[in-house]
Amino acid sequence: MTPVPPFQLLLVLSLAPQLVPASPKQYFLKYVLEPPPCRSEPDVCDTFCTEQEDCSPNLQCCSAYCGIVCTSNQAPVVGVS
Repeated sequence: MTPVPPFQLLLVLSLAPQLVPASPKQYFLKYVLEPPPCRSEPDVCDTFCTEQEDCSPNLQCCSAYCGIVCTSNQAPVVGVS
């Protein structure tokens, strides 16, 4: 086995912490288990969900002020004046 040149070792050590900024458990909980935030306020807060399959085909499961609900999740329309 050939020795590793010092420059390559320093390069690998400086880049390694940037590859995994958080623990895999935090990544899994934040990006896999938690739904994304709602882009607009939900119409009603009575249709709760835990995953996308709980919602109707035209609704999305997202996180709102009242919990994780099924909503249309449309971006708010900005009025032009």
